[in-house]
Amino acid sequence: MSKVLKIIITAIFFIVIAFGIYFFLIPQSTNITSEIFLIKDTSEIAKVIIIQNSEKVTLSRTHPEGAWIVDNKYPANKKAIKMLYQTLTEAKINKPVLISENDSTVKYLQSKGKRIEIYNSDNKLIKKIIVGSYNKEYEGTYMMNVENNIPFIVNIPGVENNLNYRYNINALYWLKPEIFSYNPNEIKTIILKYPNNNAKSFRLEVFPDTAKIFSFQENKYITNINLQKVGSYLSYFMNVKFSSETTDTEKIHNKLLKEIPFADITVETDNNSIKNVKLFKIENDSTNNFDMNKLRAIINNQDVVIVKYYDFDLILKDINYFAN
Repeated sequence: MSKVLKIIITAIFFIVIAFGIYFFLIPQSTNITSEIFLIKDTSEIAKVIIIQNSEKVTLSRTHPEGAWIVDNKYPANKKAIKMLYQTLTEAKINKPVLISENDSTVKYLQSKGKRIEIYNSDNKLIKKIIVGSYNKEYEGTYMMNVENNIPFIVNIPGVENNLNYRYNINALYWLKPEIFSYNPNEIKTIILKYPNNNAKSFRLEVFPDTAKIFSFQENKYITNINLQKVGSYLSYFMNVKFSSETTDTEKIHNKLLKEIPFADITVETDNNSIKNVKLFKIENDSTNNFDMNKLRAIINNQDVVIVKYYDFDLILKDINYFAN
């Protein structure tokens, strides 16, 4: 075989290899644009449902200017909704997924991804996408529109590469961070129990011109209470917030329901709405001491959050605080 022929065969070999790499590794060119992930006019959105495995969060509003509600019960966090709007209007395709990774990425998104369903005011589905994990190397988040099942790497250029958490499956992420937000004249009854110290526990009953305080330890109403202190105490319930949501929520929730809280607070308003908050100290794993800055709180035996101790410090009075 001549030297020239060897060179020609070698060149053909490398050309074949190059074409193989191109067709099997380099993403195919498509006419698909970022529009498949975007909502041009957020005013047409009336409901967003986020589903992952057995978990589900629903964000909804009754009209374009209406307030957003989480799971048809709680006011939504305006900051979180604003970030959702930004994601739905500014997300861009950064790059397609490599052909060699296409099938596995589609299977991963279909089995593990978050399904986002977006509806208009007529309850018509206007967009359905699947959101996967953040890929630091590819500078974006795996996303796919179910109409074509073609995965892409998506980000908000110059702002955010990780879009996964913006479609948060934890309902607490979407809530207003308020635990108590009552005007003093709304409150009818406050029950504060210290399970390990009943002598400090009490029930405060509020009336238009006066108040009564019942001692659980003595099983009777106490006399000579300081009404000025009662008024101050009621004002402390105007703005009590949680600090952050928790991870591994279901496991922690089940664990806390079996434990005895160090404080148990129930507030009933004049329209008969009731909110219960149980507080639990957090043990430091390395020192076996309790964290003096943070507490776990379980709201209405359902939602678990982290709270700062100083946010509850004014609320955690004992019955002697109200005595003259």
